[in-house]
Amino acid sequence: MPDSRRPWSEDDIAKLKSMAGQLPAREIAAELGRSPGAVVVEASKLKISLAWRSGTARPDIKVQESA
Repeated sequence: MPDSRRPWSEDDIAKLKSMAGQLPAREIAAELGRSPGAVVVEASKLKISLAWRSGTARPDIKVQESA
């Protein structure tokens, strides 16, 4: 379970920015070890759009498949 109230590091924010618009919030959250809600809130604070369209994921971003 993701650690609640863990501060966002510069690395976390850089990863969020690079994945925004490329993956849905739930997949970004899984990559960052955070909840989807935390990702949405932080993106909102930083004025980062999480809008994405299926089929637009970058091939260099590895996403863990859920079982």
